[in-house]
This record gives sequence, C-alpha cells and structure tokens, in this order.
Amino acid sequence: MYLDRVKKQLIELKLIRQDELVGCTPDEVMAIQQQLGISLPLAYQEFLLSMGRSAGKFLRGSDCFLNHLPQLQEWAVELLNENNFPESLADDAFIFLMHQGYQFSFFRLSEGADPPIYSYCEETNQIDFIKSHESFSNFLVTEVEIHAKYLMPVATK
Repeated sequence: MYLDRVKKQLIELKLIRQDELVGCTPDEVMAIQQQLGISLPLAYQEFLLSMGRSAGKFLRGSDCFLNHLPQLQEWAVELLNENNFPESLADDAFIFLMHQGYQFSFFRLSEGADPPIYSYCEETNQIDFIKSHESFSNFLVTEVEIHAKYLMPVATK
C-alpha cells in the first residue's frame, strides 16, 4: 500500500530481483513492537514485511534491517554525544537507519502512519534535526532514485 511504488520501481528498474526482497514475518514485526513497547507506523511495518531482512544491493552500506534494529538507538545517541549535538532525541523518536556510522534517520512514532523523516549528519554544523522527507514512503522513493541514478551505473561497470 505505502510502498507499492517503491517495490515496483526496484523491480522495473532492475535494481533488484524479486527474490532479493526478504521480509520479516508478521510475528517478528509484532515481537519487535512488543519488545520495545511501541506501535510502529504502518508504512514502516510494510517495509519490514517486504524487505526488513534484505533488499539485495538496495540500501547496502546502511544499517536498516532487522538484525541492526536493536542497536540503532544506542548508536545514534553515541554519535550525538560524540559531536556535542545540542538537541536530544524526542522520547518517541525511532531510529530506523544509520549510514556508515556518521548519519542517521528517524521518524517520530506520534506522527502518523507514514511519518515525516528527520536526519542528522555529523560535520554539517547542524544545530537541530533536519526534516529530510515528508514521509517514510517518500524517503524510500528518493533512495530508489538515488540508487538508480548514481549507484547502478557504477555497479554495472
């Protein structure tokens, strides 16, 4: 529903094969929510169910799959502390992606089924978190476009 466009683009652009999309089971998604005592936004649940374990080369280099979820919050807080960032994460911030240890993205659990995305990147002189995308699904669409434009030509050489 939220990610139909993303999945379609990944396949049509031949960025991945259908069998490279490995999702979590509904029981695993439920267990994550129970373990953390939260309810994840529907768009993010759809991501986990569609590609929460692996998405081929898509999002490679980023820690965003099921095996990294337990550590992401801690890693993000460490990065903020290391850089003396003046703002704290909101209590309902859910870190869903960390890229190579210097950048992370999150949404707030209170901001709907397909929430806006905020990000932090070290060495950018940020004084607060940046709203980088209007929604989680838009974040993924943008990542597909970046992958298609910049990463696939390199990978096929």
